[in-house]
Amino acid sequence: MTSGATSPSQVTLPPAVRGLDAERLAALHRMSGAIVHDLNNLFGVIVGANERLAEELGEGGDRQKLALIGLEAAERGAALLRRLLTLAQDEAPELDPIDCADVLQTLRRLARQAIAPGVRLSVWTPAAPLHCAGDRTGLEMALLNLCLNAGQATSDGGGVSVQARATRLAAAEARSLGLTPGGYVAFTVHDTGKGMSAETLARATDPLFTTRPTGTGLGLSSVLDFATAAGGALVLQAREGEGTTATLFVPLVQAAETAQAA
Repeated sequence: MTSGATSPSQVTLPPAVRGLDAERLAALHRMSGAIVHDLNNLFGVIVGANERLAEELGEGGDRQKLALIGLEAAERGAALLRRLLTLAQDEAPELDPIDCADVLQTLRRLARQAIAPGVRLSVWTPAAPLHCAGDRTGLEMALLNLCLNAGQATSDGGGVSVQARATRLAAAEARSLGLTPGGYVAFTVHDTGKGMSAETLARATDPLFTTRPTGTGLGLSSVLDFATAAGGALVLQAREGEGTTATLFVPLVQAAETAQAA
């Protein structure tokens, strides 16, 4: 580089260009807000229709169960849209103690409909009360993303298993994960699928990186974003032909804190 040359990081855009970019950003912001608003209205219709359908179908029948699962999924979609609205308004989502067993029960119902019937799904709920800190909808979607990835990597006859346990990270282990030492809930999603090469594993959480023709490359990166925002971490372990294990660490809420919140 010649003396006095300007590096790319120092290039200043002309005022007209800066103004145009600002106008485009403002237009995109208005458009995204309108889309979120309209989608919220549509989810309201879906929720209402599924509620009526569930009421009209026979109590406890398979059709009613499917309608209730559809209703639950629509309610989670509406909750995600509300999160988008709070983000647009620079508001943080409410963080209450989350019942891990309840989250896993919801996950079982949603994931079973999204994973191929030939793939076994085993979800183990904790025997003792277990609570973590964070945004419940975000946690449910993060775990669902992990289950969907696991299911897509697993052939018929294989399996996906999910469990949660309390763990305490000592200083050295916490430092290796970029966390503060202390108590965490470790959600583990394991599959018996094709696994990943070392090269793929190294890039697995990169936004837009995918090995599937129809993939978006946003699933694992969104899980990592959730973990970071919650004060936790995501750890992936995999080998080709030996399946994959994803462990999502989320801060543990002690019993005394849970009782106080209630």
